[in-house]
Amino acid sequence: MLLVKHAIADLALQSRFNHSKYGDKKNLTDKKLWLHSLDHAGLTALVSLFFVGLFPALLLGLVDFVLHAIIDYVKRVYTLKKKIGYDSKRFWQIQSVDQIAHYSCYFIYALVLL
Repeated sequence: MLLVKHAIADLALQSRFNHSKYGDKKNLTDKKLWLHSLDHAGLTALVSLFFVGLFPALLLGLVDFVLHAIIDYVKRVYTLKKKIGYDSKRFWQIQSVDQIAHYSCYFIYALVLL
């Protein structure tokens, strides 16, 4: 369920924030980073409610907010610093590492919750 949640937040919902008024993810204060991480946090909390009580689900949502923001922020800063564009093979390799980091978080969440 966490992987389905990830696909929804990363693909379907994130496109809402592609307008320049939301900024980028290169600054920890960018709205795009916060709103995108909030989507992940809310959906993680919702999915977790099926397995644990309200407080653990909200706590896990908060953890996911922080970890998702850090992973995305680090990826964005790195790709900008190294001038790695979406059209390069290197970007998609980095994107794969990004996804592995997110999936690893979900594996740890499942271990902790269950």
